[in-house]
Amino acid sequence: MPKISSQFKTILWGTLIVSVVPSAFIFFKRWFLGTQDQDGYETIIDFIFSTLFSIVVTFSIFLSNFYLITRFTKANENKLSDVKRIIYFLILSLIASNLIMFVEWKIFNAFIFKCEGAIEREHILENQLLATILVIIVSLALEIKHYIDKLKATVAENERLEREFIKAQLESLKMQISPHFLFNSFNALQSLIEDNPETAKVFVKELANVYRYVLDKKDNMVVELNEEIDFMQSFIYLNKIRFGENLSVDVKIDSNCLNTYLPPLTLQLLIENALKHNIISSAKRLHITIAAANETLVVSNNYQPRTEKIHSTHIGLNNLTDRYKLITNKQVKFGIENTSYVASVPLISQVTIEQI
Repeated sequence: MPKISSQFKTILWGTLIVSVVPSAFIFFKRWFLGTQDQDGYETIIDFIFSTLFSIVVTFSIFLSNFYLITRFTKANENKLSDVKRIIYFLILSLIASNLIMFVEWKIFNAFIFKCEGAIEREHILENQLLATILVIIVSLALEIKHYIDKLKATVAENERLEREFIKAQLESLKMQISPHFLFNSFNALQSLIEDNPETAKVFVKELANVYRYVLDKKDNMVVELNEEIDFMQSFIYLNKIRFGENLSVDVKIDSNCLNTYLPPLTLQLLIENALKHNIISSAKRLHITIAAANETLVVSNNYQPRTEKIHSTHIGLNNLTDRYKLITNKQVKFGIENTSYVASVPLISQVTIEQI
């Protein structure tokens, strides 16, 4: 409602400003130059009627142009180039405005002006010329207003996306590679140092790879899938040291997907989510499958939830969803399907990345 009120005020102010100009011009012309068939009183009366006519015509043209630009721009902004859209709108507006001017002149002339013959044709010609000039002024004003509104919306949206991206980065840093994971890693490392020093060396190397990747990619909006897979191998290695043969991970990635993109640490988040919420034992082994095809990455596992209640804020999955919203309109999906828990996330193409 406030938007409609604002537009109506614009129409009224535009009408008052623009409509006075032509009638005032005619008035001063006749007042100072004089006419053969009018005295001063008649000139004033003529000015009043001319002003009334000008107000009605100007208001009608403003109103019709507001309606036309709202509907026409909305329908064609993404279909036509700006130049073509403006030209087509101007032609449509000129036709509509000249028709309005002609019809309203005929009405006013029949009841008030009562001009005939050459004088009427002269007035019609003047009015059509006035309508054309008025349309150009109104169209220019409306196009400027449209671009200012569009620019404001774009700036506001960019600021919002920037704030969301910064927020997503901070949240991602807080929750990724949790302290719980670090604690378990150090416990496993301590055990390896005592029992298997050679494996401990490899463990330290893979742990360093994990944290180096986190530090290198933490500020990136996206990373290539092949980089994420390399990182994931280190992350899986560390967890297999902890769980042994009770954990298996099967990777099925189409080669044409390797150069697509996704938010950094996506795989780590989805794998850690599976480890956190499922029983992993010799009696109930956890099998995780990572597959990528048709621009989609799917991480699934046999669903065997822990009997004890695991407190979860869902910050990790919510954070991942928010980060995807900054990049694409494609949906992120999480849920139970038959006997498996399935997480499905879009893979982002190079074309989409270039448009961000």
